[in-house]
Amino acid sequence: MRLLLLALLLIVNCSAHSQTTDIMMHDGLNREFIYYTPTTWSPSESLPILFVLHALTQDGPGIMDITGFNDIAEANNFIVCYPTGIAGAWNANMNVSISQADDIGFIEKVAIFMQNNFNTDSNRQYLCGMSNGAFMSYKLACESSQCFAAIASISGTMSDTVYQNCSPQFMPDILHIHGTADGVVSYFGSPTTGVSVNTFMEKWQTYHNCDPIPTQYPMPNPSLIDLSYPEGYSYNNCTNAELELIKIIGGGHQWPGILTVWGGVGTINLDFYSPQVAWDFLAGKQCSQFIGLDEAIEMNDSQEVLKIIDLMGKETMFKPNTPLIFIYSDGSRERVFRTEY
Repeated sequence: MRLLLLALLLIVNCSAHSQTTDIMMHDGLNREFIYYTPTTWSPSESLPILFVLHALTQDGPGIMDITGFNDIAEANNFIVCYPTGIAGAWNANMNVSISQADDIGFIEKVAIFMQNNFNTDSNRQYLCGMSNGAFMSYKLACESSQCFAAIASISGTMSDTVYQNCSPQFMPDILHIHGTADGVVSYFGSPTTGVSVNTFMEKWQTYHNCDPIPTQYPMPNPSLIDLSYPEGYSYNNCTNAELELIKIIGGGHQWPGILTVWGGVGTINLDFYSPQVAWDFLAGKQCSQFIGLDEAIEMNDSQEVLKIIDLMGKETMFKPNTPLIFIYSDGSRERVFRTEY
């Protein structure tokens, strides 16, 4: 009887929350990913999901151990997933070739697997990437057919190829964290890693239709021994999505707040815990919901359409199969999408 009770307790504890390693076949390769479901998870509830993408030479288990996102997921009731790139790399079209794997297809396939098997909310899918993983996050934002509602990235921008060809179907809210003394992915851009942070932020400021000059907001600087300090910047009056930058003056290629020799290279800022700050930004963000053209006309049949703009804020004509924003004579706006085959 005691053995039976012990077995039942083990079953209950294991089913309450779990960390699971799984493998799926994609593009002829066995691809690994780890996911964590919190104690409160049940099939009847559709939870948000965070995909954490590791840096170059790392893997899913390594980034899981470094960041502590499992504890944050447990405390905040979301699912977290850690995919692994081939040979420790993501194919983010880096200036220096690293991988040729179909990583967009793989991550999309994992997202659909989690939707089908764990009822994750497809409108509340998030990305958090470090270095090569941050580059991959932005490639997904530019090219994926899955909607990732928000991105928190650390020490990685966009390769020249992704930057030049970026054509997002959706507009994610973005928090970017980067050190000015990053010796791996330069804050100021380089031929090996791609565009500077300022150039990268200007592109997303245009996409999000924000004011061009951000407002600086205060951030704490409790640690006086880390030889660095953070500055927060928020872009105002964005019509498509939120955009923020945390600039670490003197910061290296590191996760701020995480003391580990395996996290990166250079000075570690200790003024804030970046995984928690990342989640605080991501939490609650949702993919924009576009209404159909007929519904928009019905809702605003007494108003005149003054102009139509695309997601980059440029005035345009009506186009099918394209997300657009209708601006009416009373100042109201509607996001409109009409599918035509």
